[in-house]
Amino acid sequence: MVGKLIEQKPKFYGWAYIAFVITYFFIYLAFQCALGLPDSWVDSAYLSLVTITTLGFGDITPKTDIGKIIVSSQAFFGVMILGLFLNSLSHERSKSLSDTEKEIEVTRKEELRKSLEMHSCLLLDVFKSANPFAWDKHAKYSAPMDELEDFCRLTYSTINTPKSKVGPLHTKMLLETVHQNYDTLLSLTPVAAEISSEYLLEWSSLLSNVRNLKQQYERTQEAVKEDGSIDWPSNDDICMQVQELIQTSLFISKRKKIPNKSSQGTQQSCAPA
Repeated sequence: MVGKLIEQKPKFYGWAYIAFVITYFFIYLAFQCALGLPDSWVDSAYLSLVTITTLGFGDITPKTDIGKIIVSSQAFFGVMILGLFLNSLSHERSKSLSDTEKEIEVTRKEELRKSLEMHSCLLLDVFKSANPFAWDKHAKYSAPMDELEDFCRLTYSTINTPKSKVGPLHTKMLLETVHQNYDTLLSLTPVAAEISSEYLLEWSSLLSNVRNLKQQYERTQEAVKEDGSIDWPSNDDICMQVQELIQTSLFISKRKKIPNKSSQGTQQSCAPA
């Protein structure tokens, strides 16, 4: 009861203050003789206002003991309500500032999240398009997850099956883009940490898979044939890394991850790189 009274909003105490002024005015007016007060409604209103504000001019005073008690109680309640009003006002102000700061922080973290999403989508966009000129594409020009989600979910479940549409050119573009952007992706780790520990964990998982793909790219460059041809890794070689990259990208883009059980057979058939 006391807790609820203290937690009221400022307007509650403002109305309570006015209610006490009116209530005591009627008490003074109705029991003027018993309280030893002048027989005038103007004096009753004046005394109520002067008493609750604790001005205490002393030009009107009660002549009886009960009158002194009643008038004193009004002064007590007036001070108490005023204190509660100021406390509530301060609390509302602090809460407003706190809410504003939280909104700013939420907006800032959302911008950070979008930067992670943009860079993860770049890898998937290049992988999907298999455009041989897109390996140095800037992240801000990558397709959004809205355009990539269907491709991601399909690729996750079919990459290591005959239904897969992923070919050597897709793999080539993914590995080249990973190699080109690895340092940038690594530098975004503090950004993920600022968002939350969960995002840091997911981004670390992405970096782990990207690092593996980067190593595969470097191995292919070391094994270039005399005629200049390159044997790019098969779908078996990149299967696990691509699946985990898709899962992490979906999470960062605030999409639901693909349930593991829906592609359990696919994951089991992926050969570790």
